Amino acid sequence: MAILSLAAALGLLASTASSAHLKVLKMGTTVDGTTLPVRGWNSWGLQAAGYIEAYDEIHVRAQCDQMYSTLQGKYKLCGLDSGWSRDGGDKNGIIQYDGEKFDLPSLAKHLHSKGGLLGVYVVPGAFVSDYDKTVKGTNTKIRDICHHEYGFVRCALRYDHPDTQKWFDSNAAQFAAWGVDYIKLDFITPGSPEHGDVNLVDDSSSEVIGWHRAIQKTGCKITLQVSWKLDRSRKYFDIWRANADSMRIDQDVNNYANKTPLVKWTDIQRDINNYRDWAVTALSFYDTANIHPNMDMMFVANGPEISGLTEDQRKTIFYHWIGASAELNLGSDLTKMDTFGIALLTHPRLLSAASFTGRYPMQPRNPGTGGNAPQQLQAWISGPAPSGELELIVVLANYGPDEGAGGYGTGVTGTQTVTARWRDLGVEGAGYRCEDVYSGEAVSSRSGVSARLAPYQSVMYRCTK
Repeated sequence: MAILSLAAALGLLASTASSAHLKVLKMGTTVDGTTLPVRGWNSWGLQAAGYIEAYDEIHVRAQCDQMYSTLQGKYKLCGLDSGWSRDGGDKNGIIQYDGEKFDLPSLAKHLHSKGGLLGVYVVPGAFVSDYDKTVKGTNTKIRDICHHEYGFVRCALRYDHPDTQKWFDSNAAQFAAWGVDYIKLDFITPGSPEHGDVNLVDDSSSEVIGWHRAIQKTGCKITLQVSWKLDRSRKYFDIWRANADSMRIDQDVNNYANKTPLVKWTDIQRDINNYRDWAVTALSFYDTANIHPNMDMMFVANGPEISGLTEDQRKTIFYHWIGASAELNLGSDLTKMDTFGIALLTHPRLLSAASFTGRYPMQPRNPGTGGNAPQQLQAWISGPAPSGELELIVVLANYGPDEGAGGYGTGVTGTQTVTARWRDLGVEGAGYRCEDVYSGEAVSSRSGVSARLAPYQSVMYRCTK
């Protein structure tokens, strides 16, 4: 599928048209009424790396309790990834938690008492082992709403069967009764392009519609995230934004099966380029996106011995996830956060900036041209706000030499000057006063903004007038 073709073409056009007028990308409200992206933690970063010896409620509580206490309640989601459920449903094929590892109602009550949220992970379809069970409220066997067996011991559902929606409804009702606040729906197609021998159907977008309708019927506020690296053609982008609150724009960024480091920079370069494409595509289709991008987990809470990242790289990740209006979900070991990670994640000016970019996702504006092509030395703008006090946020970055997936292909080394003139950014800059969001220091902004950046460094400026 040609996920990138439209945005790439637009990038080429825009990069030849110097100082094109800025169209501000707005976020708006998602289908469940969310105005700002979720913040929290997800278990998969530690699971996938083989970093933890046991995946159970005791270990999850330890991570999330540390998050609530150390990060001052600013991150709320405690997300259970794959492995929390049994390999088979109840008598009606409704997904059940593995009682030897988790007690979801108890966990939800505990998290809610701390102001937190409970998230769970699901994949498309019903269990093959449930074929002879009956969909709740019907006489229909689960085998009758299935048409195709695939990986994960699941069957693909017949979305045209009248009782398939009742299967979704019964599962969503059970999740709501347990106190679930967030559902991550993985391996959705078109998307999920590198899935090995899982044998996915070509189009499971109706799965997203089914879960969304079921969630609405519960009367509860449950956020739906769909995953991964989803098709961004107009047809499917319309479906995602009409039925989900966030959409994964890339594959996993976490390192697999090596314990540490938890992430590699090459995957961060790839992820940022996928966000660039998402933003350009969203701008071409909509005035208001109405769905947050999900850039996968941030591994910024731990030092280099665990994360594999320098402080400059951790800042660059945080700035870009904030600027993108992306979910701020951590994949780190929260029981071993270092002083820098805690300070970064609770930084008052950065979190204030996140409240702004949560409403106005940043878009690329190439230094010198105002285009939107992938570049090693890049500029981004969020806003400006259309009314009230004029405000905008600019991110300048040096991503370092392309390690194979950054999209720009250059290998410039050493410290570089990155300059974005106001005309590059597409705004009238007269009168803007800018400060470095991290340091709080005022910066010169007469003709634009500029910074000397070594590889992997970024700056975030907040400008008002």
